[in-house]
Amino acid sequence: MTLAPGVSFVVPVYNKAPYLPVLLHGLSCQRGDFAREYIFIDDGSTDGSAELLSSRTAKWPEVTLLRQSNQGPSVATNRGIEAARYDMIKFVDADDLLLPDATQFLREALETYPAASMAYGLGQKYQSEAAAFAAVNTPSATPMTRAPSVRVEPALPTLLRHLLLGPSQCLTRTALAQGVGGCDRRIFVQDYSLLLRLAARGPFAAVDAVVTMAPEQAPGRLNDGGPQTAHDLNLALSYFLADHMLAPGVEARAIRRALTRAWLWARRREGAGLFSRWLLIRVLGYLPLASLRRVLLRQSCAAFAGGNVRLMPR
Repeated sequence: MTLAPGVSFVVPVYNKAPYLPVLLHGLSCQRGDFAREYIFIDDGSTDGSAELLSSRTAKWPEVTLLRQSNQGPSVATNRGIEAARYDMIKFVDADDLLLPDATQFLREALETYPAASMAYGLGQKYQSEAAAFAAVNTPSATPMTRAPSVRVEPALPTLLRHLLLGPSQCLTRTALAQGVGGCDRRIFVQDYSLLLRLAARGPFAAVDAVVTMAPEQAPGRLNDGGPQTAHDLNLALSYFLADHMLAPGVEARAIRRALTRAWLWARRREGAGLFSRWLLIRVLGYLPLASLRRVLLRQSCAAFAGGNVRLMPR
């Protein structure tokens, strides 16, 4: 399928009804002279999210509302990627607010740097729905007279440093997202596996501007640093390394960081002591044996199993 110039907003939704007014306000206020479509994927919501989306966007042009049984955000995101008709995809978490120039800033960065696989901006928090609406409606939200600075960064070191780049911070090329296979369906949380796959295809363009705001408190938010997120970070890295060769130093640092994450989780949340399996795994990760480190990385995922982690079929 030939992709037309423009932006496809891909928004997975699961039980986000309280946040949808903020989400939709941010989407409706996006500035920029580009064609756009909105693809919402309801992942089996039980709180009326799909019905609210349908009614609130009834008069919007180019809206697609896909529905599925609850299969997780990776599967939902992939459905949106597959359905996209424009040449760029703006991912949005359903409880986030996009600031008015977010898409335009990111889009201009990708157009300026054609080798970049993804553009991302900065994120902030909002305290309340009123504060979120104010961030869009106040004079400070007027268009900037000068575009923000953009720097091109090696993608993998950037990603290993900023583990939790949220989807709402990011914009990528549709053909590239489709070409890498979207998110890894073997992993419940979508963010990291897709970012790793994009990072393997080219540098990132970092935009020095706040492009999105997330709620300070959002029960059920997946990238909240809980066990599901931590587990899926390690699992995504394990699967990625099975398919990609990295520079030895980069791979070693990434795995050691993941093993440390498992040990710290086990110590803080599960009360693991100095003679625990997880500390031993962390120590063994410093041996100069790449194959052993990869085995240890996969084993480290079990450290989070006590935290009600959802596993996907392989």
